[in-house]
This record gives sequence, structure tokens and C-alpha cells, in this order.
Amino acid sequence: MKKQIWISAVVTLLLLLSPAISHAQDKAPKSDGKEEKNNTRQEDEKERSYKVRPFRIGVKIGAPNLIGGNLEYVLPMLGRRVAVNADYSKLKSEWIQPEDEGADAEDKINVTYLDLGLNYYLFKPGKGLYAGVSYSTIKADATTPFEDGTDYIKEEHSSINVKLGAKLGGLFYFRPEIGYSFDPLPNTYEVHTVYNDGTEERATQGWDAEGTPAELLFKGLMFNIGFGFAF
Repeated sequence: MKKQIWISAVVTLLLLLSPAISHAQDKAPKSDGKEEKNNTRQEDEKERSYKVRPFRIGVKIGAPNLIGGNLEYVLPMLGRRVAVNADYSKLKSEWIQPEDEGADAEDKINVTYLDLGLNYYLFKPGKGLYAGVSYSTIKADATTPFEDGTDYIKEEHSSINVKLGAKLGGLFYFRPEIGYSFDPLPNTYEVHTVYNDGTEERATQGWDAEGTPAELLFKGLMFNIGFGFAF
């Protein structure tokens, strides 16, 4: 009996309150989507307020790129978060060991490095922290004459890489970057020896990098720092 009384009381209360609830809903402002549009517009304006200088030209120093130029362009799409990137390095023996410092003029060493890829800026359009993917190629060509003949070294290595870096600054920027190569540099190389009597031989030699920072390169580590101008 008490249970029936409580049910009747609840039903009566709901019937009494229903007109008031209905009236309050009629007076409540209806959302026509304008508020959502305003929020979206504010976010777009905030994103456009960042000063994005899409062209970047600078210098990178590190490994395996050694020292060379860097170009980057932020694409005017996808919220200006994607940029194409290129690194290029070229070193010659006369740059590394000038003749006036005792270098052998007969030695010839050429090393070139090319890296092409895409960077995606994680938090702000065209600036701040970014993740990247690239394809790189390094070529080494060396000629070293000696008393009985000449040694020739010609190596080429390519790899797909992932990177994490940050562009810090505006007109003048600083760029630290680390990465990993899925196909690390080999720690051996082939030497083709041609003797003066016409005989030839080929031998595989290795880099003595154990226990040195260079050992990290043969495990796939990439790292560099860069700086330059954006406009």
C-alpha cells in the first residue's frame, strides 16, 4: 500500500512540473550552429596569426651529413604543417686538407650527401617541434696513390630515415635534429688496388670506430644542428 502511495506521489509531481519544464525549454535559446562556427573561425584566425615564413635556407652540421646546406619550404596546404626538405653536402680533399698544410696533392677524396624528405609540424604551423621522414644517399670516391700502385675506393649507400627536430625562432632560426636510419652505414668498405705492374686485387677493410662516437653512426643514429634565415 505504501509503495502505491509513493508511485502515485511521484507521478503527480511529474504531471505538475511538466508544464514548467516545457515552458523553460521553449524559452531556452536554440543553437543554430552559429556558436560552433564562431569557435571554428576563432581557431582558424588564431592559426593564421602565427607568422609563417615558408622559405628557409641554412646550414646543417652533424652526421652523416658532415656540413652542408639545407632548404625547406612550408606547403600552403594542410594547415601549413607540412614542409618539403632537402640537405646537400659535398666535401673534397683540398677542402679537408689544404696543400699548404702538407696534404698529398695526388690524393683525391670526394664525399657527397643528399637527403630529401617531408617534415610535419606537430603543434604550430611551420614552426616548433616536427617529425620527418626522408630518403638519403651518401657517396664516397677516393683515389690514393702509393709507391707500388694506387688504391681506389668507391662506395654508395642509401637509406630511409625518420627524424625528430624543432625549428626555433623566426627570421633567424636554430634547428636541432636527431634521427634514425633504417639501413645504417656499413662499417666496412672495399679497396680496389691496381699495382704498377698491372696486377689488381680487392680487399675489404673496416673502420676502427669501436668505443668512439663514430660507432653510433654504424648503428643508425643521425644527429645535426642547423641555423639559417626564413623569409
